Amino acid sequence: MRRTLSLWLPQLPLDRRIRLGDARTEGAFAIVAEIRNAWRLTHLSDAAREAGLSAGLSLADARAICPSLLTEPADPVREEILLRALWRWADQFSPRVSLDPPDGLLLDIAGCAHLFGGEPEMAATIHERAADLRIMARVGIADTKGAAAALARFGPELATIAAPGNSASALEALPLAALGLDPALVTDLRRTGLQTIGQLYAVKSSELARRFGLGLTSALERSLGRTPDPVTPKSADPVYAARATLPDPIGLQDDLERIILRLADSVCTRLQTAGCGARRYRLTVRPVDGPDAIMTIGFARPGAAPAAVLQQFRTPLDKLRLEFGADFFRLVAESVEPLHPRQTGFDRRDERQDDRTDLISTLGNRLGFDRVRIYAAVDSHLPELEFTTLEAMDRPDAPVWTPSPRARPLRLYNPPEYLRVETPGRPPLRFEWRRRLYETACATGPERLAGEWWRDGDARLRDYWRVETREGPRLWLLTWPGAATPDWFVAGRFP
Repeated sequence: MRRTLSLWLPQLPLDRRIRLGDARTEGAFAIVAEIRNAWRLTHLSDAAREAGLSAGLSLADARAICPSLLTEPADPVREEILLRALWRWADQFSPRVSLDPPDGLLLDIAGCAHLFGGEPEMAATIHERAADLRIMARVGIADTKGAAAALARFGPELATIAAPGNSASALEALPLAALGLDPALVTDLRRTGLQTIGQLYAVKSSELARRFGLGLTSALERSLGRTPDPVTPKSADPVYAARATLPDPIGLQDDLERIILRLADSVCTRLQTAGCGARRYRLTVRPVDGPDAIMTIGFARPGAAPAAVLQQFRTPLDKLRLEFGADFFRLVAESVEPLHPRQTGFDRRDERQDDRTDLISTLGNRLGFDRVRIYAAVDSHLPELEFTTLEAMDRPDAPVWTPSPRARPLRLYNPPEYLRVETPGRPPLRFEWRRRLYETACATGPERLAGEWWRDGDARLRDYWRVETREGPRLWLLTWPGAATPDWFVAGRFP
């Protein structure tokens, strides 16, 4: 008979902060999330519960009850990372483990429980080892996934076990929410007088499906084992990492580079074997006299070249201060992606593209990738809106620019620079700009443009003139027709 263990982690976001040594968790502390257009408490510390707070309370009401409450927004990304780490940790109890997001795991323990002395002893072992990790856990064991999850979340004990073939009676007293139904559906069921799962047994499935939909009957059938719902494990994502523990600490730059190159060679070899590359590498250096130093580098394209990894780590290594050396190093490849081989052409385009991505990677690691930006075209007829800037990390390939159907200056001044008219005209026959006098030799225009009415901004008409001056500069002049004062501006300069 198949047996399933549901491991529920009810305080996973809070446990993550506890594991980080956050001192706030010792007092009135809560994790908050935006629910129904309001910030609400989702996970609370013991001190917060003792102060009279509860999950689901709005943040404003919670602070009115407990003014000393400290909060932290939920971080689903890091919580998922912790859950996946526990996913790999749980394979010590069963070879078949699957995720039950956002805060649970499912284990197929058929043929495994006797290795721990039985199901109660196995549940006790899981609780003990989870407590060592400072993780709160509840366990439910039943014949099906749905029944095990319901017992873990709504069972009376930290470890609730349903005897084989006895899932129906074990679920009988549990509330309807234990089936994992939509809250709106649970509310509709309660309005009809149905409060527990056992009350559903007395109603025909056809009647339930006709009135409440197939979702209710499907969940009930799966929980009772009438329809198959096996644990479908997926192998944990491979971790591309290497570490080195030295008998004596090192601190010289050459020694550090040799260690990093050795670790990078190990990690990159595994990546190349898998046909993958990484966009980010994280290096942990543990000094003998201080906390860990963590350095991260990134690449515009996924790569697996040890020399390139070492080259990008040289700059942060120069800033690392090791008074008494370090004896532990760990390199991890993150953001792993498949590598797609490219055929080399004869125009050296791929070589130039590789040089460009190397430049983006080097500048990004030194200045920050958010500061390395490139220009990209935008579909607009207004000169100042025909382009934008993007993070170069998001566009490793050079953007494609199509020739503009209208003549545009090489340099655009935004905002336009004011010029003083000496001899009026359209455009001015003589004017002063940047403390120099210019005389118009010939002019072309006007090019009249209207504002984009669907955007918030200046919607006035504007006229542009291409002006060649006798002094040499070829300017792009701007004025607003119909304005109270006929002011003129320099909007750009042609080559």
